[in-house]
Amino acid sequence: MAAVSNSVVHLTMRFGKTELSIGTGLVYLHQGEYFIVTAWHNLSGLHSETLRPLSDNLAIPDNVVVNFAVNVAGGMTVRYPIVLPLVDEEKSLFFVRKDNWPRVDVAAIPFDPEESYLAEFHLSTGEVREVSMSLTMGVMGVGKTEVCPIQKYLVPSQEVEKKWLESVEVTEELFIPGYPYNVQDFYAQPVWKRATIASSVQQGWNREPKFLIDSASKSGMSGSPVLYYNPNGEVRINGARYQFDQDVAILVGVYVGRIGVTGNADPQIGTVWNQSVIKEIVQDRCYEKLPHEIELSDDELHENMQEVLAGCSRKGLENIKNEDVPSRFYVRHRLMEKINGRASLDRALVAVLKAAKDYDGPLVPDE
Repeated sequence: MAAVSNSVVHLTMRFGKTELSIGTGLVYLHQGEYFIVTAWHNLSGLHSETLRPLSDNLAIPDNVVVNFAVNVAGGMTVRYPIVLPLVDEEKSLFFVRKDNWPRVDVAAIPFDPEESYLAEFHLSTGEVREVSMSLTMGVMGVGKTEVCPIQKYLVPSQEVEKKWLESVEVTEELFIPGYPYNVQDFYAQPVWKRATIASSVQQGWNREPKFLIDSASKSGMSGSPVLYYNPNGEVRINGARYQFDQDVAILVGVYVGRIGVTGNADPQIGTVWNQSVIKEIVQDRCYEKLPHEIELSDDELHENMQEVLAGCSRKGLENIKNEDVPSRFYVRHRLMEKINGRASLDRALVAVLKAAKDYDGPLVPDE
């Protein structure tokens, strides 16, 4: 199997020891620091648009079990199920995009492979054995272990990667290694599924840094890396051919789920956030808020709306109340930008209309 599979990790989101959901992640290296990159909704336990809990029992994950692939000197690879906490008393322990409206459904958990973590090993007897261990440790007679970031397997030319990303077109083929319906073998290796680019990578979808794919993706694949991959080391760009002496991969983005699914109708169209948002997130180092703080209260929404309406004219205020003009939606967008997406669109619209109806504060002059 492609060695790049070693950078893909199986995720089990939990509240305490209770399993809530499964997903996929990616080991990512940036300036000497390590991260698990996955879908934001996996870690927050919230729908990225409605902010409603995804779990049927409304539980929000406070830890995640990450099944890391670890290389041992001599070529052997083993996997360790490491428990990473997702919250402390002050914040969630994962990074999100700093300017997060429209919301980017991608997040990154920082971790240090040199530190000791709790590992949970499930024995054939059904017993779970907990061990404190590091991901980089000495193995007697073999050497030191190491984790497997995606950068270890990417095409060894940033120029070729850049040219490919700038020229790749609709209908070209990509791959998504992940865990559809939790399918995995004894060694927790991911399953690779095909995808076809269904919208422009360069222009984005809805002017956002994401694009659509045509793929029979399934539950459990959220957070999977989306890759160009060639086992023969070949990359073709506008008729030019680049040949490398190893299999090559290009990280295109992060798969976060399907759209347009209603009842029995499923167009099998998935959303992929561009790889550029990963770099923004790990560079911004902006921690997500605690779960109960992510969505603002009604009072906080009202307070922010007062500030938004202070920049309106009297005519603008009347337009907000008028159902026949779209002003209310423009104002809602301004509110969502101001609060960094910390409300659902429905709640934000309710806040806009209520504040406009009751507002008696200052206004700017009509032009």
